[in-house]
Amino acid sequence: MSVTKDVVEQELVETTRGIPAARWRVDRIALWAVPLLAMVAGLGFVLVNVHYNGGHYIPPLDDAYIHAQYGKQIGQGEFLQYNDGDPISTGASSLLYVLVLGAFYFLGVHGGLLLPAAVLFGVVCHALTAGGVVLLGRRVAGPVAGVWAGGLVALSGPLLWGASSGMEVSITSLLLVATLLALVREAPRGVFKTTPVLVALAALCRLEALVFLLLVPPLMMHVSLRRARNLPAKIGSMAWSALPFVVIAAQLLFYLVTTGHTSPNGSQAKSHLSMPNLSLGELAGKTADNFSAFMEILAGLNRQDFAFPGALALAALGVAVLVRDGGPRRWVGWTIGVGTLLALGAISTMGTALWQQVRYLQPFLPLFVLAAVIGLVEVGKRLRLGDKTPVALLAVAALFTALSVPTWVHNAVQDSGGIRERVVALAAWTKGHLPEGARLGVHDVGAAAYLGGHPTVDLVGLTTNGLAKPALHGMGALYEELRAMSPDDRPDYIAIYDRMPNGVQLEHLADAGVLGAPVLSLPVMTVYKADWSLIDTGDVPIRPVNGTIRDHVDVGSMTSEAEHDHEVHTARAGFQPMTEARTLETGGHEVVDSARHIVGEEEFTLHGLVPGQEVRLIARHDSSGPKPGLYTGARDVRVFADDTDLGKHWLKPDQKGWSETVITIPAHLVTGTELTIRLAAMNSFGPSPDYKAFGYWAVQ
Repeated sequence: MSVTKDVVEQELVETTRGIPAARWRVDRIALWAVPLLAMVAGLGFVLVNVHYNGGHYIPPLDDAYIHAQYGKQIGQGEFLQYNDGDPISTGASSLLYVLVLGAFYFLGVHGGLLLPAAVLFGVVCHALTAGGVVLLGRRVAGPVAGVWAGGLVALSGPLLWGASSGMEVSITSLLLVATLLALVREAPRGVFKTTPVLVALAALCRLEALVFLLLVPPLMMHVSLRRARNLPAKIGSMAWSALPFVVIAAQLLFYLVTTGHTSPNGSQAKSHLSMPNLSLGELAGKTADNFSAFMEILAGLNRQDFAFPGALALAALGVAVLVRDGGPRRWVGWTIGVGTLLALGAISTMGTALWQQVRYLQPFLPLFVLAAVIGLVEVGKRLRLGDKTPVALLAVAALFTALSVPTWVHNAVQDSGGIRERVVALAAWTKGHLPEGARLGVHDVGAAAYLGGHPTVDLVGLTTNGLAKPALHGMGALYEELRAMSPDDRPDYIAIYDRMPNGVQLEHLADAGVLGAPVLSLPVMTVYKADWSLIDTGDVPIRPVNGTIRDHVDVGSMTSEAEHDHEVHTARAGFQPMTEARTLETGGHEVVDSARHIVGEEEFTLHGLVPGQEVRLIARHDSSGPKPGLYTGARDVRVFADDTDLGKHWLKPDQKGWSETVITIPAHLVTGTELTIRLAAMNSFGPSPDYKAFGYWAVQ
């Protein structure tokens, strides 16, 4: 910290890891050539896409249309309202990005121009990112590292995929690079004016960016505290350095006030933490699996061509070199090293971490590449085979990077083809075949809303509040949440794409018989006319009730389960008590009800009881045989009422779909208006009960 700014500048510009700077005057040309190369490559990706799609640009993922729809609504004055008149929702993965698109729309970029403008904006950001890497590399490691790192970023296949995707990948990368560039410029003086603003913007772009830059605000506070001349200056500098945390706190508070959750809908829909009955061990295992996959991807040891071979080890070496050298280099090194690990850890908690060409990892790739290039230059120096050794090694890395570009072009057009044949085709069909104003329930809601023009209900809960967690709990919970909506908010039609290996299995909703007749049936999708005529048929027992129903535990409805403290204590690690919806024909009419699969113990609390009166608990179960490999052979349960053992109860199997049996609770055990019921194994080490619970009615 005692080194003056002039000395630091002189050292950074005139040295390149021991190589005289005079040999590398080409870096001045690179400041223009590298961004131009990145721009040409990005536009090349776009032109190939347009050619492949018959003169139209189709993004490689539906989320680009989600952002465009939010941007259009913001530009029209409906802030974060996905459909006209909708409540505010948080389905966009980047608040800053949709604000940018909203500004485009407000300035007159309407209709078919908004998405191309978003794509062009991404390509420009990619070019600026490559140029920023050249500048940052030159400042912390000299012109060789800067030029080569910038060139590798410019031709990076995953970054070109992200730049041409219509998503926030490139603007996030640009803000991360710009933040570290501002940091090394402002740190020697100890006065941070631009850096806090850039950190805050990066955090608004993606929360993982704040995780990556988590060391920067404390570092700025530390430097400001040492450099400020008096107490007011110290307080002011530290307060300004804390700007990113204030901005994010304000964003989360806004989400809490407007939606009831600080967590955005996307996080709820994609996080492992939203899974039902998730154990700490299972969370750790799933997160570790994703993290391990990221390590393999960054090492360049798989067929994904995300990075050149050995990049991970070289990046670690590059970080060590930066930390060793001290000064601003050390801060950049610590930020890249620790920040990458923290960001990967945060992303690894998502169930979709490896989806969509690993797009959540892409924004951090430019700084990772810079660290890897610095490590490669260091290896070239240590080999002592001559001045050309670093360049030769860098040329090999560039060769691997260039050879991966055609693969990523293929990935981009293949992904866009899937979007064209599914969501874009659906949007085109709805424009001419659905009644005006009809609400469409759909998975992948972006193109359906932006291109189709009909109000939508997002069945995975990104743009429709309250559906994210039910969708993760299965089709029974989703069905219950849909039927709890007001009739005006429920979807009039539901589109289900062909069976998908991952994600929400909406086809099971159709298999359950809770939808109407198909109005469109294609190999890749089916559109149903929604039929809500049976939605309340499962609320009462099949046979007439002799007495008064005091309470109903509607298992499968997350609202009812929460009201009754319903819990499932699973007997198997990794087993998720998912829900399903089922239609049963009985007595000449159809009944629809939801259920949750129980393997282990089930517990809930009844309310509204009359003390001193016997309770007949009507239990609706299916114990006819779960999926192969899960059935434990136990149809007997031991019933407890407030920890009093009521003995064995047999879950009667019925091949028709479910059976209803009665559990009698003596009057002397009903000492208050509430009673906790537990269904457990017959003994501690016996086979666990394995059944599907539909619901319970307390009758007195």
